[in-house]
Amino acid sequence: MTALRIRLFVLVAGVTMLVWAGAAGWTSFSTRAEVQRVLDGRLVEAARMVAALDVSASGSARRPASAPYSRQLSCQIWSLSGALVGQSAGAPDAPLAGGAPGFSSRRIGDEQWRVYTHVDTARGIRVMVGDSLAVRQHLVNDLMLGLLLPAAVGLVALAVLLWFGVRSGLSPLGRIARAIELRSPQTLEPLAVEPVPEELRPLVQAMDDLLGRLEGARRAERDFVANAAHELQTPLAGLKTQAEVARRATDPAMRDHALERIAIAVDRTSRLVRQLLELARQEGREAEPANCFARVRDVVNGVVGDYAHLAATGSRSIVTACGLRDVDLAIDAEALRLALGNLVENALHHGGKGAVRIECAAIDGLELRVIDGGAGIAAEEVERVRRRFERGPRAMSGGTGLGLSIVEAAIAPAQGVLEFRPDDAGFAAVLRFPSNRVRISSNGAS
Repeated sequence: MTALRIRLFVLVAGVTMLVWAGAAGWTSFSTRAEVQRVLDGRLVEAARMVAALDVSASGSARRPASAPYSRQLSCQIWSLSGALVGQSAGAPDAPLAGGAPGFSSRRIGDEQWRVYTHVDTARGIRVMVGDSLAVRQHLVNDLMLGLLLPAAVGLVALAVLLWFGVRSGLSPLGRIARAIELRSPQTLEPLAVEPVPEELRPLVQAMDDLLGRLEGARRAERDFVANAAHELQTPLAGLKTQAEVARRATDPAMRDHALERIAIAVDRTSRLVRQLLELARQEGREAEPANCFARVRDVVNGVVGDYAHLAATGSRSIVTACGLRDVDLAIDAEALRLALGNLVENALHHGGKGAVRIECAAIDGLELRVIDGGAGIAAEEVERVRRRFERGPRAMSGGTGLGLSIVEAAIAPAQGVLEFRPDDAGFAAVLRFPSNRVRISSNGAS
C-alpha cells in the first residue's frame, strides 16, 4: 500500500512540478522581456523629455538636467560638435554612447550600459540616457523573486496537500486489505466492505465472486471426498465379508463363490480408484494450447480397439461411421480418447442389445456421437446423472457414477459440451465442439 501511495504521489507531484516549471520558465522569459521593453521605453521617454527642455549647444539648461530622474538613470547632453553641455548626477564623464541615434550598449570602466541616444538637429544637441545593466538585472531579479517565491511556497503546500489527498483517496484500499488480512482461511463469505468508491467496486465484486467460487469448490470437494469414501467403503466392506466367508468355509463351492465375489469387489474398487484418478487429472488440466491438435479419425479407431474385447464379451460390436478425413480437433488426444471411451463403455454396459455406433459430423463445428439401441436417459434424469456418484435408475450395480463427470472434465478445456439426444437407432450421447477448435485439411471430405 505504501509503495502504491508513493508511486501515485510521485506521479502527481512530478506532473505538477513539470507544469509548474514550464509555467515558471514562461513567466520568467516573458517577464524579463516585458521589463526590458518597459525600461527601454523609459529611456526613450526620458531622452525626449530632456530634449524638450530649453537647452542649447551654447548654454546650460534652465533647470538641472538630473531633476526629473532618479539615480537609476544617467543622462548626458552633448552638442553636435562634441562638447558636453550637461549631465545628471552620478553620470560617467565618458560619453555613454557613440553618438548614433537609437539604442546601443557600451562598457564604461567595469560597468555595462544600455543607452538611448536622441539627436535634436534644430537645437544642435544630442541627448544620451542610459541604464546600468547591473541595476536592470537587480531589478529583474527582485521582480522574479517576488513572483516565484510565493509560487514555490505554494508548491510545497500543494505537495503536502497532495500527499494527504492521495493517502485519503487510497484509504478504501487499506480497508479492503485489512478486511482480507483479518479473515480466517475458513471464511469465504463476501468481504462486505462499505463504502466502496465506484472505481474499486469492480475489484470488490470480483473478489466476492472469487470467494463464492472458492466456497463452491470447497463444498464440492467435501462432497466429493465424502462420496468417494462412501463408494470405497461399500466394496471394502464386501471384501472383508467375503474374505471372512472364504476363510471359514469348509465347502469348496462356497469358498470358490466367496473368492469370485472378492475378485468382483476388487475389480469394482480398482475401477473406482482409476476413475477418481482420471477425474482428478482431467480437472487439473488447463486450456489446450493453440498448437495441440488430435486427429479425430485416429482417436476413434483407438477407442474401437480399446473396447473391442469388452464388446465381444457381451456379444456386441462397435461400428464407426466417421466419414470425415483429415479432421483435427484442438484438444489433447488422450483426453478426447478418454471422453469418447467412457461414452462407449457406458453404451456397452447400459445400451441394451445391438451394436454401438460412433458417428462424426461437421455441423457448426464438430460432433462425435455414440449411439446405442437402449432406452437412454429420461429428460428429467439428465441433470442428476451429470453429478458425481449419481447413477441412472437402470444403471448396473457395479457402476461408479463418475463416467459422465470424467467426460465433461476431459472436454471442458477444448470448449466441448456433452449432450444427450434421442436417435432413430436408439439414444445418442454427443460430444460437440465449436468451429474455432476444428481444423479440416483441404482434402477433407464429409
